This record gives sequence, C-alpha cells and structure tokens, in this order.
Amino acid sequence: MVKKPKKDLRRDIIAKAIVDPSFRRKLLKSPETVFGEKPSEADLAALERLKRFLPALDDIVTSLAGEVLCGGGGGCGGLA
Repeated sequence: MVKKPKKDLRRDIIAKAIVDPSFRRKLLKSPETVFGEKPSEADLAALERLKRFLPALDDIVTSLAGEVLCGGGGGCGGLA
C-alpha cells in the first residue's frame, strides 16, 4: 500500500468533514485526535474556514435533500 503525502491526508480529512457531520463534530472537538498530532497553522486555518462555511453547507444540504426527497421541493409534507 502506498502512503499518501501528509498534505493529501489533511485535504481528505477536511473533505470528509464537509460530507460527514459526525466526523466533522469529532474533528472540531478534538483535531489532535483526528490529525494524529498537533494541527499545524494551515490545519487550524482550514478548520476556521470550515466553521465559517458550515451555515452555507447546511443550507445546501437542506435544499438538496428537498430536491431529492420531494421532487423539486413540493409534496413532502414538511419532511425536508
């Protein structure tokens, strides 16, 4: 198995945090645990950008869920 460069692993961590809410909570609560070491300044900056992006991300996910589950947002009865 080929090891990924540390930069790629860190990018994968942030990408997973965007799509996985439970992983995101773990990352934001204890980044040292997820990174396996003290986060670098670049890591901390990425986490801050992620925190600022979260409200927009939640809106996007809600909107997409409505489109997928309700066929254009209608007829869901408040489910999405």
